Amino acid sequence: MRKVIASLTGACCASTALLAGFQTSEPAYLNGTPSGNYTFKPLVSVGDRVPLTGGAPTDSYAFVGIPDAMGLYKDPVTSENILFVAHELGNTLTTEPLPGQTKFKGSFVSRYVLADDATVTSAGVAHQELYLENVFYNPTPPKDGTAIRGFNRYCSGSFAGTAHGMDRPIFFANEESSGGFDQAKGELSVAIVDGKMHTLPALGRVARENTIVMPRRDALTAIVSTEDSGYPSYVFLYVGTKQRRSESALDKNGLTSGKIYVLGGKGADANKNEASFTAGTIQSRWIEIPNAAALSSAQLKTAAGTAGGFGFVRVEDGEFDPLAPTRSFFVASTGGSAPNTLGRLYKLNFNPANPAADGTLDIVYNAASIVTPGGNINAGQDWPCSVDNIAVTADRIVICEDLNSPASAVFSKYGRNGGVWTLDRNNNYAAKYQGDFNFTYANARDNTTRSRGQWEASGVVDASTIFGEGSFIINVQAHGTRTNIPNPAGGNYTTSQANSLFAEDGQLLLMTLKP
Repeated sequence: MRKVIASLTGACCASTALLAGFQTSEPAYLNGTPSGNYTFKPLVSVGDRVPLTGGAPTDSYAFVGIPDAMGLYKDPVTSENILFVAHELGNTLTTEPLPGQTKFKGSFVSRYVLADDATVTSAGVAHQELYLENVFYNPTPPKDGTAIRGFNRYCSGSFAGTAHGMDRPIFFANEESSGGFDQAKGELSVAIVDGKMHTLPALGRVARENTIVMPRRDALTAIVSTEDSGYPSYVFLYVGTKQRRSESALDKNGLTSGKIYVLGGKGADANKNEASFTAGTIQSRWIEIPNAAALSSAQLKTAAGTAGGFGFVRVEDGEFDPLAPTRSFFVASTGGSAPNTLGRLYKLNFNPANPAADGTLDIVYNAASIVTPGGNINAGQDWPCSVDNIAVTADRIVICEDLNSPASAVFSKYGRNGGVWTLDRNNNYAAKYQGDFNFTYANARDNTTRSRGQWEASGVVDASTIFGEGSFIINVQAHGTRTNIPNPAGGNYTTSQANSLFAEDGQLLLMTLKP
Protein backbone atom coordinates (compact mmCIF):
# COMPACT_ATOMS: atom_id res chain seq x y z
CA MET A 1 0.00 0.00 0.00
CA ARG A 2 2.92 2.25 -0.52
CA LYS A 3 3.76 5.02 -2.93
CA VAL A 4 7.24 5.37 -4.38
CA ILE A 5 8.97 7.18 -7.21
CA ALA A 6 10.49 4.64 -9.59
CA SER A 7 11.26 4.06 -13.23
CA LEU A 8 9.04 2.05 -15.52
CA THR A 9 10.88 -0.63 -17.49
CA GLY A 10 9.37 -2.66 -20.28
CA ALA A 11 5.72 -2.03 -19.42
CA CYS A 12 2.98 -2.39 -22.01
CA CYS A 13 2.01 1.24 -22.36
CA ALA A 14 2.52 4.38 -24.43
CA SER A 15 3.54 7.82 -23.24
CA THR A 16 0.57 10.06 -22.57
CA ALA A 17 0.34 13.82 -22.18
CA LEU A 18 -0.58 14.67 -18.62
CA LEU A 19 -3.29 17.14 -19.48
CA ALA A 20 -6.66 16.91 -17.76
CA GLY A 21 -8.38 13.62 -18.52
CA PHE A 22 -11.64 11.86 -17.72
CA GLN A 23 -13.46 12.48 -14.44
CA THR A 24 -16.56 10.57 -13.37
CA SER A 25 -19.93 12.32 -13.44
CA GLU A 26 -20.87 10.61 -10.18
CA PRO A 27 -20.57 12.57 -6.92
CA ALA A 28 -17.95 11.51 -4.40
CA TYR A 29 -18.89 8.33 -2.54
CA LEU A 30 -17.07 9.77 0.49
CA ASN A 31 -18.04 13.07 2.10
CA GLY A 32 -15.58 15.04 4.19
CA THR A 33 -16.82 15.52 7.75
CA PRO A 34 -17.57 19.03 9.08
CA SER A 35 -14.77 18.80 11.65
CA GLY A 36 -12.36 17.02 9.33
CA ASN A 37 -9.34 18.26 7.40
CA TYR A 38 -10.02 16.51 4.09
CA THR A 39 -12.09 16.75 0.93
CA PHE A 40 -12.69 13.94 -1.55
CA LYS A 41 -12.59 14.29 -5.35
CA PRO A 42 -14.23 11.46 -7.33
CA LEU A 43 -12.05 10.20 -10.18
CA VAL A 44 -13.69 7.16 -11.78
CA SER A 45 -16.74 5.05 -10.86
CA VAL A 46 -17.62 1.47 -11.75
CA GLY A 47 -19.08 1.37 -15.26
CA ASP A 48 -17.15 4.42 -16.47
CA ARG A 49 -15.17 3.98 -19.69
CA VAL A 50 -11.84 5.69 -20.36
CA PRO A 51 -9.44 5.53 -23.34
CA LEU A 52 -7.57 2.22 -23.59
CA THR A 53 -3.84 2.68 -23.05
CA GLY A 54 -2.09 2.03 -26.35
CA GLY A 55 -5.39 1.33 -28.11
CA ALA A 56 -7.14 2.82 -31.11
CA PRO A 57 -9.06 6.10 -30.61
CA THR A 58 -12.33 4.17 -30.37
CA ASP A 59 -11.03 1.59 -27.86
CA SER A 60 -12.04 1.95 -24.23
CA TYR A 61 -11.45 0.37 -20.84
CA ALA A 62 -14.21 -0.06 -18.26
CA PHE A 63 -13.72 0.31 -14.54
CA VAL A 64 -15.12 -2.81 -12.86
CA GLY A 65 -15.54 -3.79 -9.20
CA ILE A 66 -14.32 -4.61 -6.61
CA PRO A 67 -11.44 -2.10 -6.20
CA ASP A 68 -9.03 -2.89 -3.39
CA ALA A 69 -5.21 -2.83 -3.38
CA MET A 70 -3.55 0.10 -5.11
CA GLY A 71 0.00 1.21 -5.87
CA LEU A 72 1.02 4.64 -7.14
CA TYR A 73 4.27 5.94 -8.63
CA LYS A 74 5.61 8.41 -11.19
CA ASP A 75 7.58 7.19 -14.19
CA PRO A 76 10.60 9.53 -14.37
CA VAL A 77 11.12 8.79 -18.08
CA THR A 78 7.59 9.50 -19.38
CA SER A 79 6.42 11.54 -16.34
CA GLU A 80 3.27 9.41 -16.28
CA ASN A 81 1.49 8.94 -12.98
CA ILE A 82 0.79 5.20 -12.78
CA LEU A 83 -1.89 3.73 -10.51
CA PHE A 84 -2.29 -0.03 -10.12
CA VAL A 85 -5.73 -1.20 -8.95
CA ALA A 86 -6.42 -4.80 -7.92
CA HIS A 87 -9.97 -6.10 -8.25
CA GLU A 88 -11.08 -8.28 -5.33
CA LEU A 89 -13.23 -10.70 -7.31
CA GLY A 90 -14.07 -14.31 -6.54
CA ASN A 91 -12.26 -16.85 -8.69
CA THR A 92 -15.35 -17.81 -10.72
CA LEU A 93 -16.78 -14.30 -11.09
CA THR A 94 -16.44 -12.82 -14.58
CA THR A 95 -16.24 -9.15 -15.59
CA GLU A 96 -15.73 -7.23 -18.83
CA PRO A 97 -13.08 -4.50 -18.49
CA LEU A 98 -12.47 -4.61 -22.26
CA PRO A 99 -15.92 -3.88 -23.73
CA GLY A 100 -17.09 -6.48 -26.21
CA GLN A 101 -14.16 -8.82 -25.58
CA THR A 102 -13.94 -12.09 -23.64
CA LYS A 103 -14.63 -11.60 -19.95
CA PHE A 104 -11.91 -11.95 -17.35
CA LYS A 105 -12.31 -14.65 -14.71
CA GLY A 106 -11.51 -13.94 -11.07
CA SER A 107 -9.21 -11.28 -9.70
CA PHE A 108 -6.88 -9.23 -11.88
CA VAL A 109 -5.04 -5.88 -11.81
CA SER A 110 -5.74 -2.70 -13.79
CA ARG A 111 -3.22 -0.01 -14.67
CA TYR A 112 -4.44 3.60 -14.78
CA VAL A 113 -2.53 6.60 -16.13
CA LEU A 114 -3.48 9.76 -14.22
CA ALA A 115 -3.05 13.37 -15.27
CA ASP A 116 -1.43 15.87 -12.93
CA ASP A 117 -4.87 16.73 -11.53
CA ALA A 118 -5.52 12.99 -10.91
CA THR A 119 -8.09 12.67 -13.70
CA VAL A 120 -7.72 9.61 -15.93
CA THR A 121 -5.95 9.85 -19.29
CA SER A 122 -6.06 6.12 -20.10
CA ALA A 123 -6.16 2.64 -18.58
CA GLY A 124 -5.73 -1.03 -19.36
CA VAL A 125 -5.04 -4.44 -17.87
CA ALA A 126 -1.70 -4.35 -16.03
CA HIS A 127 -0.58 -7.84 -17.06
CA GLN A 128 -0.85 -10.32 -19.91
CA GLU A 129 1.40 -13.40 -19.80
CA LEU A 130 1.00 -15.58 -16.71
CA TYR A 131 4.00 -17.38 -15.19
CA LEU A 132 4.19 -20.01 -12.46
CA GLU A 133 7.10 -18.35 -10.71
CA ASN A 134 9.64 -18.28 -13.61
CA VAL A 135 7.90 -20.80 -15.90
CA PHE A 136 5.58 -19.59 -18.67
CA TYR A 137 2.02 -20.86 -18.19
CA ASN A 138 -0.48 -18.91 -20.32
CA PRO A 139 -0.43 -15.96 -22.75
CA THR A 140 -3.30 -14.14 -21.00
CA PRO A 141 -4.83 -13.80 -17.53
CA PRO A 142 -7.57 -16.34 -16.71
CA LYS A 143 -10.59 -15.73 -18.94
CA ASP A 144 -14.16 -16.95 -19.22
CA GLY A 145 -14.62 -20.18 -21.15
CA THR A 146 -11.15 -21.54 -20.38
CA ALA A 147 -10.11 -24.29 -17.98
CA ILE A 148 -7.58 -22.05 -16.25
CA ARG A 149 -8.70 -21.30 -12.72
CA GLY A 150 -9.19 -17.71 -11.68
CA PHE A 151 -7.40 -16.06 -8.77
CA ASN A 152 -9.54 -15.66 -5.67
CA ARG A 153 -10.09 -12.25 -4.09
CA TYR A 154 -7.01 -10.08 -4.42
CA CYS A 155 -7.15 -8.09 -1.21
CA SER A 156 -4.58 -5.52 -0.13
CA GLY A 157 -1.36 -5.17 -2.10
CA SER A 158 1.71 -3.01 -2.36
CA PHE A 159 4.07 -1.34 -4.79
CA ALA A 160 7.85 -1.70 -4.58
CA GLY A 161 10.49 0.06 -6.66
CA THR A 162 14.04 1.28 -6.42
CA ALA A 163 13.43 2.84 -3.00
CA HIS A 164 12.73 -0.70 -1.75
CA GLY A 165 15.85 -2.14 -3.37
CA MET A 166 14.01 -3.55 -6.39
CA ASP A 167 15.62 -3.07 -9.80
CA ARG A 168 12.29 -2.21 -11.46
CA PRO A 169 8.67 -1.38 -10.51
CA ILE A 170 6.81 -4.36 -9.04
CA PHE A 171 3.21 -4.50 -7.83
CA PHE A 172 2.25 -7.25 -5.38
CA ALA A 173 -1.26 -8.67 -5.01
CA ASN A 174 -2.50 -11.48 -2.78
CA GLU A 175 -5.23 -14.10 -2.73
CA GLU A 176 -7.15 -13.74 0.52
CA SER A 177 -9.38 -16.80 0.09
CA SER A 178 -8.76 -20.47 -0.66
CA GLY A 179 -10.12 -22.41 -3.62
CA GLY A 180 -8.54 -20.08 -6.17
CA PHE A 181 -5.84 -20.53 -8.77
CA ASP A 182 -4.05 -23.38 -6.95
CA GLN A 183 -6.90 -25.32 -5.41
CA ALA A 184 -4.63 -28.04 -4.07
CA LYS A 185 -2.09 -26.03 -2.05
CA GLY A 186 -3.87 -22.76 -1.40
CA GLU A 187 -3.54 -19.01 -1.63
CA LEU A 188 -0.77 -17.32 -3.61
CA SER A 189 0.86 -13.93 -3.81
CA VAL A 190 1.61 -12.62 -7.29
CA ALA A 191 3.93 -9.98 -8.72
CA ILE A 192 3.17 -7.76 -11.71
CA VAL A 193 6.55 -7.31 -13.40
CA ASP A 194 7.15 -5.78 -16.84
CA GLY A 195 3.50 -6.30 -17.82
CA LYS A 196 3.53 -9.97 -16.80
CA MET A 197 2.08 -11.75 -13.76
CA HIS A 198 4.27 -14.18 -11.78
CA THR A 199 3.07 -16.38 -8.93
CA LEU A 200 5.30 -16.25 -5.83
CA PRO A 201 5.22 -19.67 -4.12
CA ALA A 202 8.52 -18.94 -2.35
CA LEU A 203 6.68 -16.49 -0.09
CA GLY A 204 4.51 -19.32 1.25
CA ARG A 205 0.80 -20.10 0.93
CA VAL A 206 -1.09 -17.75 3.24
CA ALA A 207 -4.62 -16.30 3.23
CA ARG A 208 -3.03 -12.90 2.91
CA GLU A 209 -4.35 -9.44 3.45
CA ASN A 210 -1.09 -7.91 2.25
CA THR A 211 2.55 -8.42 1.29
CA ILE A 212 4.86 -5.45 1.94
CA VAL A 213 8.52 -5.07 0.93
CA MET A 214 10.91 -3.49 3.44
CA PRO A 215 12.80 -0.56 1.87
CA ARG A 216 16.49 -1.53 1.99
CA ARG A 217 19.50 -1.15 -0.30
CA ASP A 218 21.51 -4.30 0.50
CA ALA A 219 21.42 -7.81 -0.95
CA LEU A 220 18.46 -8.88 1.19
CA THR A 221 14.79 -8.78 0.26
CA ALA A 222 12.58 -8.71 3.36
CA ILE A 223 8.81 -9.00 2.95
CA VAL A 224 6.16 -9.00 5.66
CA SER A 225 2.90 -10.87 5.02
CA THR A 226 -0.25 -10.44 7.11
CA GLU A 227 -2.74 -13.30 7.40
CA ASP A 228 -6.45 -12.46 7.42
CA SER A 229 -7.93 -15.77 8.50
CA GLY A 230 -9.86 -15.73 11.77
CA TYR A 231 -8.20 -16.55 15.07
CA PRO A 232 -5.38 -17.28 15.22
CA SER A 233 -3.91 -15.40 12.27
CA TYR A 234 -0.18 -14.78 11.98
CA VAL A 235 2.40 -12.32 10.69
CA PHE A 236 5.05 -13.87 8.43
CA LEU A 237 8.45 -12.68 7.24
CA TYR A 238 10.16 -13.77 4.04
CA VAL A 239 13.88 -13.09 3.64
CA GLY A 240 15.52 -13.76 0.28
CA THR A 241 18.81 -12.87 -1.40
CA LYS A 242 19.00 -10.87 -4.61
CA GLN A 243 20.70 -12.77 -7.44
CA ARG A 244 21.71 -9.80 -9.57
CA ARG A 245 23.43 -11.88 -12.27
CA SER A 246 20.33 -13.95 -12.99
CA GLU A 247 18.24 -13.33 -16.10
CA SER A 248 15.06 -13.76 -14.04
CA ALA A 249 13.40 -10.63 -12.64
CA LEU A 250 12.20 -12.67 -9.65
CA ASP A 251 15.69 -14.00 -8.91
CA LYS A 252 17.26 -10.57 -9.37
CA ASN A 253 14.92 -9.12 -6.76
CA GLY A 254 15.24 -11.90 -4.19
CA LEU A 255 11.73 -13.30 -4.70
CA THR A 256 12.79 -16.96 -4.97
CA SER A 257 14.45 -19.48 -2.64
CA GLY A 258 14.21 -17.45 0.57
CA LYS A 259 13.35 -18.41 4.14
CA ILE A 260 10.00 -17.95 5.89
CA TYR A 261 9.50 -16.99 9.53
CA VAL A 262 6.51 -16.43 11.81
CA LEU A 263 6.33 -13.66 14.41
CA GLY A 264 6.33 -14.84 18.01
CA GLY A 265 7.07 -13.63 21.50
CA LYS A 266 10.49 -14.06 23.10
CA GLY A 267 11.54 -15.17 26.57
CA ALA A 268 8.85 -14.35 29.11
CA ASP A 269 6.66 -13.19 26.23
CA ALA A 270 6.86 -16.49 24.35
CA ASN A 271 3.50 -18.02 23.39
CA LYS A 272 1.64 -14.75 23.94
CA ASN A 273 -1.28 -13.77 21.75
CA GLU A 274 -3.98 -11.10 21.62
CA ALA A 275 -5.64 -12.60 24.69
CA SER A 276 -2.56 -12.26 26.92
CA PHE A 277 -1.11 -9.09 25.39
CA THR A 278 -3.51 -6.14 25.47
CA ALA A 279 -1.31 -3.07 26.14
CA GLY A 280 2.32 -1.94 26.20
CA THR A 281 5.29 -3.76 24.65
CA ILE A 282 6.54 -7.33 24.39
CA GLN A 283 9.83 -8.80 23.18
CA SER A 284 9.44 -10.42 19.77
CA ARG A 285 11.36 -12.89 17.64
CA TRP A 286 11.14 -14.39 14.17
CA ILE A 287 10.82 -18.18 14.20
CA GLU A 288 11.95 -19.98 11.04
CA ILE A 289 9.53 -22.53 9.57
CA PRO A 290 11.61 -25.16 7.72
CA ASN A 291 10.57 -26.07 4.18
CA ALA A 292 7.71 -23.57 4.42
CA ALA A 293 7.44 -22.89 0.69
CA ALA A 294 6.54 -26.54 0.07
CA LEU A 295 3.64 -26.51 2.54
CA SER A 296 -0.02 -25.97 1.76
CA SER A 297 -1.70 -22.99 3.39
CA ALA A 298 -3.32 -25.27 5.97
CA GLN A 299 0.02 -26.92 6.75
CA LEU A 300 1.80 -23.57 7.04
CA LYS A 301 -0.83 -22.24 9.43
CA THR A 302 -0.49 -25.35 11.60
CA ALA A 303 3.31 -25.07 11.54
CA ALA A 304 3.12 -21.41 12.56
CA GLY A 305 1.00 -22.26 15.58
CA THR A 306 3.18 -25.20 16.58
CA ALA A 307 6.29 -23.02 16.35
CA GLY A 308 4.82 -20.51 18.81
CA GLY A 309 3.53 -17.82 16.47
CA PHE A 310 1.73 -14.84 18.02
CA GLY A 311 -2.00 -15.32 17.39
CA PHE A 312 -3.98 -12.30 16.14
CA VAL A 313 -7.67 -11.99 15.32
CA ARG A 314 -7.50 -11.32 11.57
CA VAL A 315 -4.34 -9.42 10.75
CA GLU A 316 -5.14 -6.84 8.11
CA ASP A 317 -2.97 -4.22 6.45
CA GLY A 318 0.56 -3.10 7.25
CA GLU A 319 3.08 -0.51 6.15
CA PHE A 320 6.69 0.35 6.92
CA ASP A 321 7.29 3.63 8.70
CA PRO A 322 8.78 6.24 6.30
CA LEU A 323 10.59 7.79 9.28
CA ALA A 324 12.42 4.52 9.99
CA PRO A 325 11.72 2.14 7.10
CA THR A 326 14.10 -0.64 8.18
CA ARG A 327 13.24 -0.30 11.85
CA SER A 328 9.47 -0.09 12.30
CA PHE A 329 6.32 -1.41 10.70
CA PHE A 330 2.69 -0.58 11.52
CA VAL A 331 0.27 -3.50 11.44
CA ALA A 332 -3.49 -3.54 11.94
CA SER A 333 -5.74 -6.29 13.21
CA THR A 334 -9.45 -5.86 12.56
CA GLY A 335 -10.67 -8.12 15.35
CA GLY A 336 -14.34 -9.05 15.44
CA SER A 337 -14.33 -11.70 18.15
CA ALA A 338 -12.65 -12.52 21.43
CA PRO A 339 -9.96 -11.75 22.40
CA ASN A 340 -9.91 -8.71 20.06
CA THR A 341 -13.39 -7.36 19.46
CA LEU A 342 -12.86 -3.91 17.93
CA GLY A 343 -9.40 -4.00 16.36
CA ARG A 344 -5.92 -2.78 17.22
CA LEU A 345 -2.98 -0.96 15.70
CA TYR A 346 0.52 -2.26 16.44
CA LYS A 347 4.07 -1.12 15.77
CA LEU A 348 6.57 -3.89 15.05
CA ASN A 349 10.22 -2.96 15.55
CA PHE A 350 13.04 -4.62 13.57
CA ASN A 351 16.80 -4.94 13.76
CA PRO A 352 17.80 -2.91 10.66
CA ALA A 353 20.94 -4.96 9.98
CA ASN A 354 19.16 -8.30 10.19
CA PRO A 355 15.39 -8.27 9.60
CA ALA A 356 15.02 -11.78 11.06
CA ALA A 357 16.67 -10.80 14.36
CA ASP A 358 14.77 -10.15 17.60
CA GLY A 359 12.71 -7.00 18.07
CA THR A 360 9.69 -5.67 19.93
CA LEU A 361 5.94 -5.39 19.35
CA ASP A 362 4.10 -2.33 20.68
CA ILE A 363 0.36 -1.67 20.87
CA VAL A 364 -0.32 1.82 19.49
CA TYR A 365 -3.97 1.54 20.48
CA ASN A 366 -6.50 -1.10 21.45
CA ALA A 367 -9.92 0.11 20.28
CA ALA A 368 -11.84 -1.89 22.86
CA SER A 369 -10.08 -0.15 25.75
CA ILE A 370 -10.95 3.28 24.28
CA VAL A 371 -14.42 2.74 22.83
CA THR A 372 -15.76 0.27 25.41
CA PRO A 373 -13.57 0.59 28.53
CA GLY A 374 -14.50 -2.12 30.97
CA GLY A 375 -17.03 -3.34 28.42
CA ASN A 376 -19.11 -0.15 28.78
CA ILE A 377 -19.71 1.68 25.50
CA ASN A 378 -21.28 4.61 27.36
CA ALA A 379 -18.00 5.24 29.20
CA GLY A 380 -15.89 5.38 26.04
CA GLN A 381 -15.31 7.64 23.07
CA ASP A 382 -15.60 7.29 19.32
CA TRP A 383 -12.40 5.94 17.77
CA PRO A 384 -11.37 4.01 14.64
CA CYS A 385 -12.34 0.37 15.01
CA SER A 386 -12.55 -2.68 12.76
CA VAL A 387 -9.21 -1.48 11.39
CA ASP A 388 -8.68 -2.71 7.84
CA ASN A 389 -6.53 -0.69 5.42
CA ILE A 390 -3.92 1.89 6.41
CA ALA A 391 -1.48 4.35 4.84
CA VAL A 392 1.43 5.79 6.81
CA THR A 393 3.29 9.07 6.30
CA ALA A 394 5.66 11.03 8.52
CA ASP A 395 2.79 13.07 9.97
CA ARG A 396 -0.31 10.89 9.88
CA ILE A 397 -1.81 7.44 9.54
CA VAL A 398 -4.97 7.00 7.47
CA ILE A 399 -7.28 4.24 8.68
CA CYS A 400 -10.13 2.64 6.72
CA GLU A 401 -12.75 0.76 8.71
CA ASP A 402 -14.42 -2.51 7.67
CA LEU A 403 -17.42 -3.26 9.88
CA ASN A 404 -17.16 -6.32 12.11
CA SER A 405 -20.05 -7.51 14.25
CA PRO A 406 -19.05 -5.88 17.58
CA ALA A 407 -18.49 -2.57 15.78
CA SER A 408 -22.15 -2.37 14.74
CA ALA A 409 -23.05 -0.95 18.14
CA VAL A 410 -20.26 1.63 17.82
CA PHE A 411 -21.39 2.81 14.38
CA SER A 412 -24.97 3.02 15.62
CA LYS A 413 -24.13 4.93 18.81
CA TYR A 414 -22.11 7.57 16.98
CA GLY A 415 -24.38 7.76 13.93
CA ARG A 416 -21.83 6.91 11.29
CA ASN A 417 -21.57 4.37 8.50
CA GLY A 418 -17.92 3.48 8.86
CA GLY A 419 -15.37 5.37 6.87
CA VAL A 420 -11.99 7.08 7.01
CA TRP A 421 -9.97 8.31 10.00
CA THR A 422 -6.56 9.87 10.52
CA LEU A 423 -4.19 9.53 13.45
CA ASP A 424 -1.91 12.51 14.16
CA ARG A 425 1.63 11.21 14.65
CA ASN A 426 2.70 14.58 16.03
CA ASN A 427 -0.01 14.57 18.70
CA ASN A 428 0.10 11.19 20.42
CA TYR A 429 -1.90 9.53 17.61
CA ALA A 430 -4.95 11.74 18.17
CA ALA A 431 -7.82 10.42 16.02
CA LYS A 432 -10.11 12.42 13.73
CA TYR A 433 -13.02 11.15 11.64
CA GLN A 434 -12.38 12.46 8.12
CA GLY A 435 -14.82 10.80 5.73
CA ASP A 436 -18.28 9.23 5.82
CA PHE A 437 -20.07 7.45 2.99
CA ASN A 438 -22.46 9.34 0.73
CA PHE A 439 -25.47 7.11 1.32
CA THR A 440 -27.87 10.02 0.81
CA TYR A 441 -27.00 10.26 -2.87
CA ALA A 442 -26.59 6.52 -3.51
CA ASN A 443 -29.85 5.57 -1.80
CA ALA A 444 -31.80 8.11 -3.88
CA ARG A 445 -30.05 7.06 -7.10
CA ASP A 446 -30.71 3.35 -6.59
CA ASN A 447 -34.02 3.62 -4.72
CA THR A 448 -32.76 1.53 -1.82
CA THR A 449 -31.65 1.85 1.79
CA ARG A 450 -28.13 0.85 2.69
CA SER A 451 -27.16 -0.43 6.12
CA ARG A 452 -24.37 0.90 8.30
CA GLY A 453 -21.05 -0.62 7.30
CA GLN A 454 -22.32 -1.92 3.95
CA TRP A 455 -19.63 0.02 2.08
CA GLU A 456 -15.89 -0.08 2.73
CA ALA A 457 -13.14 2.43 2.11
CA SER A 458 -9.99 0.61 1.04
CA GLY A 459 -6.72 0.60 -0.87
CA VAL A 460 -5.50 3.94 0.49
CA VAL A 461 -2.01 5.03 -0.66
CA ASP A 462 0.13 8.10 0.01
CA ALA A 463 0.04 10.46 -2.99
CA SER A 464 1.86 13.44 -1.51
CA THR A 465 4.85 13.55 -3.87
CA ILE A 466 2.55 13.56 -6.91
CA PHE A 467 -0.67 15.34 -5.94
CA GLY A 468 0.43 17.53 -3.05
CA GLU A 469 1.36 17.37 0.62
CA GLY A 470 -1.04 15.31 2.70
CA SER A 471 -2.85 13.78 -0.30
CA PHE A 472 -3.91 10.16 -0.74
CA ILE A 473 -5.62 8.03 -3.37
CA ILE A 474 -8.39 5.92 -1.84
CA ASN A 475 -11.22 3.74 -3.12
CA VAL A 476 -14.70 2.77 -2.02
CA GLN A 477 -16.03 -0.76 -2.31
CA ALA A 478 -19.66 0.27 -2.77
CA HIS A 479 -21.12 -3.19 -2.28
CA GLY A 480 -24.29 -3.18 -4.38
CA THR A 481 -25.17 -2.03 -7.89
CA ARG A 482 -24.88 1.36 -9.56
CA THR A 483 -28.19 1.69 -11.41
CA ASN A 484 -27.37 4.61 -13.72
CA ILE A 485 -24.48 3.21 -15.77
CA PRO A 486 -24.98 4.38 -19.37
CA ASN A 487 -25.50 1.62 -21.95
CA PRO A 488 -23.92 2.54 -25.31
CA ALA A 489 -26.95 0.92 -26.96
CA GLY A 490 -29.20 3.44 -25.22
CA GLY A 491 -30.53 4.11 -21.74
CA ASN A 492 -28.88 2.54 -18.70
CA TYR A 493 -27.82 -1.02 -18.02
CA THR A 494 -30.31 -3.09 -16.04
CA THR A 495 -29.21 -4.34 -12.64
CA SER A 496 -28.56 -7.83 -14.00
CA GLN A 497 -26.57 -6.43 -16.94
CA ALA A 498 -24.49 -4.20 -14.66
CA ASN A 499 -23.75 -7.06 -12.29
CA SER A 500 -22.77 -9.32 -15.18
CA LEU A 501 -20.38 -6.78 -16.68
CA PHE A 502 -18.98 -5.00 -13.63
CA ALA A 503 -19.75 -7.20 -10.56
CA GLU A 504 -20.29 -4.40 -8.00
CA ASP A 505 -20.21 -0.65 -7.65
CA GLY A 506 -17.11 1.25 -6.52
CA GLN A 507 -15.11 4.43 -6.98
CA LEU A 508 -11.58 5.85 -6.92
CA LEU A 509 -11.07 9.20 -5.18
CA LEU A 510 -8.36 11.75 -4.46
CA MET A 511 -8.21 12.72 -0.78
CA THR A 512 -6.69 16.18 -0.21
CA LEU A 513 -6.28 18.58 2.68
CA LYS A 514 -8.75 21.44 2.88
CA PRO A 515 -7.24 24.83 1.93
